[in-house]
Amino acid sequence: MYILNRFIMLASITLYVCLYLFGSTSGSILTAPPISALIVAFENVYDASLLANTLSDQGIDTTLIISAHAANKLYNNLIDVEILQLNVNTDKAAHKKEAYAVNACDSLLRDQEVLKRMKELQPTFTIFPALRHDGCLLPWVRHIESIPVIWIGSPEEEVYAFQSTGVALPMHSGGIWTRLRARRVEDSLSSAARNNYLPPVLDLVAKYLPDIDTNMKHLYSDVRLVLWGADPVLRSNFASLTQLLVEVGCHHCRGAHPLLKDLQKSLVEHRLGTIVVLLDGNYETLVTELARKLPQGREGQSVVWRINKDNKNTESPENLFIHSDVDRQDLIGYSRTRVVLSHCADTEFLEAAFHGSPLICLPRDAHEVRNSERAVELGFAHTVEARINGQELAKTVLRIHETAAYRENARKVSLALRDRLNPASDRLVYWLGYVARTKNGGSERFLRPSSDARTFVEDSDFFAGIWLGLLFGIVACVVFMVLQRVIDAYQEERSKGRHML
Repeated sequence: MYILNRFIMLASITLYVCLYLFGSTSGSILTAPPISALIVAFENVYDASLLANTLSDQGIDTTLIISAHAANKLYNNLIDVEILQLNVNTDKAAHKKEAYAVNACDSLLRDQEVLKRMKELQPTFTIFPALRHDGCLLPWVRHIESIPVIWIGSPEEEVYAFQSTGVALPMHSGGIWTRLRARRVEDSLSSAARNNYLPPVLDLVAKYLPDIDTNMKHLYSDVRLVLWGADPVLRSNFASLTQLLVEVGCHHCRGAHPLLKDLQKSLVEHRLGTIVVLLDGNYETLVTELARKLPQGREGQSVVWRINKDNKNTESPENLFIHSDVDRQDLIGYSRTRVVLSHCADTEFLEAAFHGSPLICLPRDAHEVRNSERAVELGFAHTVEARINGQELAKTVLRIHETAAYRENARKVSLALRDRLNPASDRLVYWLGYVARTKNGGSERFLRPSSDARTFVEDSDFFAGIWLGLLFGIVACVVFMVLQRVIDAYQEERSKGRHML
């Protein structure tokens, strides 16, 4: 039996070698081919550059396309990422996202140098958001023979991508009318994007790429993968319907690196720790006043403001340090960081949670308000209004610094992010490799939803319509009957009057 088994094994190996040499078979399907990635970002350039840097760190040749005016918004420590810039006309589209996206699409389709470069690179994947990108980039990606991958960042992108691809269903809390209002808002967002963006963009595609099918029914037919750029710690208000949706929100999260020697030396001199500020330039007065109100000298606290601006002037307090070339995560994860002041955007939220640093949120829009509410719910953050003054903000900083519960809750959230089977970057690389290996294998059929699903909100729309129609019908009937009785009574009275006369 042993000899027979060895003979069968040798015969199998010999047969495989012969078939391989004569071209009748290929290598193992588990052998990942060399892959490269192209990322297109008409909006949210910083987050897109973070994704590009993660892919480059994982050994994937990465190219990033952005508009020229957004070059100053790139992640400041990009490594081995090729940047291609588009000259996008922004004069008439400064305040209209759809109009700006149409101009960006026109610039991309007209740029022959970019198209020539794409033919040289032959990117395996092209990664981009669906919202205000799909009508332009899905046909263009088909033209350059790449695999389209949808990237989801903000909640608005989630709603649009879920409706377009069918990989997940949004879930709404609250009563029926709250859910109905939320559904109406989502539908209005998607319809605005489709009505104001898709028609002009598809006309541009038909003009520049006449051989590409622009039928709306086939627009997403090539999409094989959807990357969700958030995390369940941040929010989880949808139900996934397929493995095509992959969570990679904290792909850029890593351990903190040592700070610059000069900055490290300056911060160590303040024994009560460091306050990290990630606010934008409109908060200069608030940050300066905060630094003045905090304890000064060697027994005080230092304030580090990471922002792209000139060095601090002579009127700034000695404990305020302004830097633009230091990595944000190195400051958030610095061992002496006590509190982080942030607008609580997704990436800042996840980085603070990953490093276990308490937050003070100053939200600017509804999306950041929801993030700040989530951070407060997790117990490691405090929300303040944008109109707060330096004195009140300093009291809030000291209260968080002196309350151990904030630091303990932040530690628990950090553990929840770190203590997982595999990090987000590994999931990202694995699924890209899987899609590349099975490009022509047809396995995507087994990962797509078998049928369109319906939510309670959709069903409640139907029943609400029935009940409203029934109620309106009853009211109309009652009103009609009352009016008829009044008219009959009036006519009867008139007839009696004429008879008496």
